[in-house]
This record gives sequence, structure tokens and C-alpha cells, in this order.
Amino acid sequence: MPELNDIERGQLCQSAIESLYAASGGLKYFPALLKRVIATRAWERRECHGQVIELANLCELITASPLRGWGEDPAVIEAVIRDDPEALLAFREAMKGKPGRPKGTEEPGSNSTGIGSVRGTTRAYSLDRVNRECDPETVAAVMAGELSANAALVRAGLRENRQVYMPRDPAAAAEKLRRQFGYEFAAAVAEAIASRVYP
Repeated sequence: MPELNDIERGQLCQSAIESLYAASGGLKYFPALLKRVIATRAWERRECHGQVIELANLCELITASPLRGWGEDPAVIEAVIRDDPEALLAFREAMKGKPGRPKGTEEPGSNSTGIGSVRGTTRAYSLDRVNRECDPETVAAVMAGELSANAALVRAGLRENRQVYMPRDPAAAAEKLRRQFGYEFAAAVAEAIASRVYP
């Protein structure tokens, strides 16, 4: 990706925040614009209304008052991009403790924004865990939308799936088991059913 100059970085940051508030369908462009802001680290140095602004990190761009930043809540940004796994993962990674964050503002194992500190089954946390703990093929499937983050964690044995809704059609049920838990598990279920003697 070519290096952007100060004016282009300023325009990119401005386009992103304007798309967040656009009333006529501009919101759909926000995840892609945010990914570009993150990829180019546009917050580090940008021109805004003739003034060069330098920020330490993405969190500062999001939370600082306009014109220095966007004056927005990181939770709102995360909610808007929650259906774009790639944007969500890039956002959460950029919001973690990167160089330049003020020292002494975080507790051990967390960060000043709270991003990344949530545990449990939230989609963002699940996506972080897939990225950290699953194989690249599974990560790619989740990013492409072929597999949910939860299903990937279940398939990898990293999370228990307490409920599985099964279709009544045997072929569809077998396919669902294969997709949800992997081929080996589906084959083991078939073998267990075949070997059991029913009255």
C-alpha cells in the first residue's frame, strides 16, 4: 500500500468519521475506511483544517475531542463493525496496548480502553481467540464468513457447544455435524450409532 501524505491521511480519517454519521447509506463504507485508517496508521500524523495533528494511537483518534480526534466511544465503533470480522479483528488489535499509549493507564493484562479485556462468548472476544489459537485455514474460513467464530472454537475443541439444533433429515443432520464439529467427530458419531444394538 503506497505511503499517504499528511493531507491524504487527514482526508481518510475525515471520510471515515463522516461515513459513520452519514444518513444515506454511508455507514456501510465505514468498516472498509476504518481498516484503511488502521492499515496506514493514519492517526500518527495527519492534516486537519491546515493544522498537523499527531496522535499516539488509534484510541486517541477515536476518543479525543474534535478536531484532534473523533470524540467517539470505542464501544460504538466496535458495535458498528461487529459484522465485519476483518475490521473487528484489526480494530481490537490496534486498540490493544501499542507503543505510545500513556504509561500507567492500564491494569496488568488489560488496556486503557477495555478493548480485548472482555471474556466469554462475545463475538469480538471469540474472534480474537480464533485468531490466536486456531490454525490459519480456520482463521481464513472465519474471515471469509464461511464459519462463525463460535463454530470454529467448538470445532477446535476450545469451547463446548452445549446445544446443537439438528435437522430431521438424516443427511442434513450428518452435514451439520460435519460442519459444526469436523469430519472426524461426525464419523465417530456414525460409528457409535452403527455399533450400538437397539431393542
